[in-house]
Amino acid sequence: MGTQGDRIKELRERKGMTQEELGHAVGTTKQTIFKYETGKIENIPYSRLLDIAEALDAEPWDILGWKQPMQDGEEAEGFISVPFISQRISAGYGEDFLSDDSIMLRRIQIPESMARGVTDKSTLVSAEVKGDSMIDANIYPGDYVFFSKGMIKGEGIYVIAYAGDIMVKRLSFDAPSHRLTIISENRNYPTRTVDTELDGVRILGKVIGWIHNEMF
Repeated sequence: MGTQGDRIKELRERKGMTQEELGHAVGTTKQTIFKYETGKIENIPYSRLLDIAEALDAEPWDILGWKQPMQDGEEAEGFISVPFISQRISAGYGEDFLSDDSIMLRRIQIPESMARGVTDKSTLVSAEVKGDSMIDANIYPGDYVFFSKGMIKGEGIYVIAYAGDIMVKRLSFDAPSHRLTIISENRNYPTRTVDTELDGVRILGKVIGWIHNEMF
């Protein structure tokens, strides 16, 4: 079956595209595509892999070398099943707090590699994003974010509850002062610094990845 790079090369050549054309289609360079195909870059970001698959009229599992995910809740080899809840998470100014009464609509299968840093896979939850405050991180309205409930592990993108709202934002921590900087990946939205002890901020979990909605 070959390597991941071999499969990208095979799909690209089948599509009749050059490395330069594929690079342009996914927002990178010919040199980067060359490194993907030759294995000089092995850990391709999942969001980039989705873009490559789309450009090549393929599915992500065609590149990853896995079977297509099964239907009716059965997990394919190399995938895990994550519950998708009814409530949307704002990438804007927020909406009501994520409650325990949120309805699980269905389950979405994601590659196990996306959750490699999560010890307890049962903590994983998926929800739909609304708003545009994270578009510079390639998180768009309608995308599905996957986060591990209760996971706080370094700076990164998190789902938080703040002032009655639930949002997906980038967080920067200053533990000694109990200060937390809430960062939007869109210059049209303000950066806010809050006191975690006084301002009622609750970190619900760390985002481990996201998938563009058109994949479903």
